[in-house]
Amino acid sequence: MGAAGPRHSSCAFAAVKVVASELETPRLRLRPYRREDLGRLAALYADPEVTAFTKLGALSRPQAEATLEGYLADWRERDFGMCAAFLKAGGAFAGECGFFVLERSGELALRYAFHKRYWGQGLASEAARCVVDHAFRRLDFTRVDSFVEAPNAASHRVMRKLGFAVERIERLPKVELHVYAVTAEDWLSRQA
Repeated sequence: MGAAGPRHSSCAFAAVKVVASELETPRLRLRPYRREDLGRLAALYADPEVTAFTKLGALSRPQAEATLEGYLADWRERDFGMCAAFLKAGGAFAGECGFFVLERSGELALRYAFHKRYWGQGLASEAARCVVDHAFRRLDFTRVDSFVEAPNAASHRVMRKLGFAVERIERLPKVELHVYAVTAEDWLSRQA
C-alpha cells in the first residue's frame, strides 16, 4: 500500500501480491482511493444498511466527497489509508478496507465496508487479513485497533476470526463500542 517500489507480502491463508501501491488477495484487488472513485464511494456510503454502524450513517454525495478528500490526504501525508476493493473476477467495486488514524486518540484503526450483495462471502475478513498482515510485515505497525458497535454481529465475527481481542468497551452517549486490538507480535506469531 505504500508508495515505495514493488514489494511482496504474504497472508497466512494465501499469497498476497503487492505491486507498487496495490494489494491482491485470492479474490480481491485493493488499491488507494483515487478522485475518480467518488461515484463508487458515494454509492457505497449512500446505503443506510452499509453505513448503519458508522457514526454518520448514510452520506450525501458532498459528504462522500469530503470523506474521499480525507482518504486522499491520508495517503499523501502518511503513505497508508483506505483502499478501494475490487473483485478480481470481473473488476466490480465491492467495497473498501484500510486504516485511518483517530484524531481524538491517535490510535490506528482498521475499517472496512462492503456493498450488501457481497456480505456473507468472507470478503471483509479476506481484505482485513491482507491489509493487517501488510501493515505489520511491511509498514512496521506495532498495533492495530478496530472499533465495533455492540450490535454489529458480523464485524464482531470478523474481528474474532482474525484473532483480534476485545481490549475495552467504550460507552458513549449514543453507542457502545467494543475496541478490538492486535499487536504485531501476536499477529506474526499466529501467522508463522
